[in-house]
Order: sequence, then C-alpha cells, then structure tokens
Amino acid sequence: MKPNLRTKLAASAAAIALACTAGSASAQQMLSTWLEPNHIITIEGHQGWAELVKEATNGEIDFEVFVGGALIPAKSTMQGTADGLAQVGFHTATYTPTDLPVANALADMGFETPDAYVMSFAFGDFMMNDEEGYNDWRKNGVIFGGSYSTPIYYFICREPVKTLEDIQGKRVRMPGGGWARFGQEIGVVGVNVPSSEIYTAFERGSVDCTASDPTHLTSGATLQEVAKSVTLLKMSPFYAGVTYAYNPTFWQGLSEEQRRTLFDQSALAMARMQITYDKAVESSLEEAKANGIEMVEPDASLQSAYDDWVAGGVGGMADIAKDTHGIDDPEALYSRFREYVAKWEGLLDGVDRHDEEAIAGLIRENLFDPIDVATYGID
Repeated sequence: MKPNLRTKLAASAAAIALACTAGSASAQQMLSTWLEPNHIITIEGHQGWAELVKEATNGEIDFEVFVGGALIPAKSTMQGTADGLAQVGFHTATYTPTDLPVANALADMGFETPDAYVMSFAFGDFMMNDEEGYNDWRKNGVIFGGSYSTPIYYFICREPVKTLEDIQGKRVRMPGGGWARFGQEIGVVGVNVPSSEIYTAFERGSVDCTASDPTHLTSGATLQEVAKSVTLLKMSPFYAGVTYAYNPTFWQGLSEEQRRTLFDQSALAMARMQITYDKAVESSLEEAKANGIEMVEPDASLQSAYDDWVAGGVGGMADIAKDTHGIDDPEALYSRFREYVAKWEGLLDGVDRHDEEAIAGLIRENLFDPIDVATYGID
C-alpha cells in the first residue's frame, strides 16, 4: 500500500475512534463491505448477521453496515479494518495478492472441487485452524472470522456454445486466475471487463461470453436481457476471501461469551448465504430458460478440454503458487487443504442443502465450536 493511502486510512481511523471506541462492545460498531446493498452476501452475511448479533447480545454489539465501499474502498478494506476504521470488514484476497499469498495460492482449488458449500466451509476451516492459513491474515492485522463462496461459474453467451470449436476465438470476459488460464488453454480471447460493465459489453457486442455465476442472469447485471445461452460447464466457485475480518482491538475487547455469540451467529449467517445463493441459482436458471435463454450441455470436446486442464494441474497452479505467491512447498499446502475439503465433503454428504438448521448446525459444530474463544485471536 502506498504510504499516503496508509496515512489517510490511519487518520480516518483515528477520527472514527473518537466517536466509536473499537474495544467497547456497548457502542455501535462498523462493518465495511464494498458489495452492493442488494448482494446476497450483503443481505444475509452482513446486514442479516448484524441483526442476528444485535438481537443475540441484546444490543450490546450493534453493527452499522456500510455498503458499496462507502466507508473503505474495496482493495483497502483489510488495511482499513486493521487500522480501526471498521471493526469488521469484508475482504477479497485476490485484491491484495502480495499481502495474502496463502489465500491466493488456494484460490483455484475450487476447479478440483466445484462445490460452493464445500469450498466455503473448507476454506474458512483452514484459515481458522491451519497455522499458515491463520497467519496469512493475522500478519496483516486482522483476525479471520468466517467464509463464503459464490456459486460455480458457467459460460453465459450471446449465442449457443456447445463444443470446443464453438468457443475458440470468442471474446470472453474472464474474472482472472484459473478462469483466465483455462481461457488461454481453450483459445478464447480474454477480455478484461469489470462485473458492473458486463451488461454494456454484451449490449455493444464487445464480448461474446462471460464466465459468471448464474445469479447474474436475473439480478445485478440481469444478463438474460442480452444473452442467448448458458453453457452448463461446471467451473470453480469463488471463495478466496473473508466475510468477517475482525479488528484485533475490537475482538480482544469482547468477553468470551460475546466472541462465542459472534461465532454462533456467523454459522447461521453463513448457512443462509449459501442456501440463498443456491436457491437463487435454481430460480435464475429457471427464469432465464422460461424467457428463452438456451441451456446448453457441453459436448465431449469442451468437457474433456476442461477435465484434462484440471487433471493436468489447473494450468500450472502449483508453479504460480511458488513463483508468484512465494509458497515454498505448494504441494504440502494443497495436501493439507484437501484434507479440509474431504472433511466437508463427508459432513455434507446426504444433508439437505436447503435445511438451514442442518447446515448451520454443521458449521457451528464442526468449524466454530472447536475453536477456543479464550485464545483465538488473542496474540
């Protein structure tokens, strides 16, 4: 971070502290997210969570939720939270790859296991219990307190794409990382377009497809108005971030009972996020299909190209982890993380994924309850 930005954040934090002491649980606290007010993570993971916490603590902990980057810009949320400008922040690890090498090294492992529930809970479990994962955030001045995952990504296109030949040469908006590497592998022309501009890019014909989760069809970008098809090639979800990054002064100023309450309500909010996302995917695909959007199953050539790319190391994922993110032994890191993935695959096997009580119970009992709130984050 540039010194002048750090200075501005620190100065702003000091000003806020005059009105809202970070360690005082009785004062209204601040949660910063750069997501829109109508985003599922905002509604369930932040605003909904803040309401749950306020009720569970009888108003002793009362978060005001600042959305759209109104309090802290997206790329600065982790640093701003560490500096005390917010007591809790939502941060995306890929925005600060140098600061969070472990999180970024794990960001593409969803291509191996394209399951949003599993990757959300496994990632959170790893970051809170693996020493290397925990320190990835702690050395940046925040305490990891909960995870999330988008649904898996598909190709949403202006015309039907079924085969490998169909997509070759297409101008495709890729969100970076593994998606961009896969695009290069199959011969698409990558286009760098922010999510807020996808609709316009489709409308103008400057992109042919986007790799996005299906909720973009009917909400946010509302791509069903400009797209013609969805290629149901199951790619990775996105999960490399933290839903609740705690300011240490705030966290350490809470009682053990209050910390446990935050964890309990986080389990419920995380369950609601994933269930709401899952239902939104179903409804979005159904609505888009009813409105004439063609649902296209990839043929063997496209599916095999994807499967072979994943089996071949997700486009050099290990090399990138070592050379770009500075991970000395990527395979050891991946091996430890796969144990968490296997754990959550087993826990979720046979569970009704729309049963809020069951999912929240799994998260609470298998992620948060084993954590000792007397010592976690107290360093």
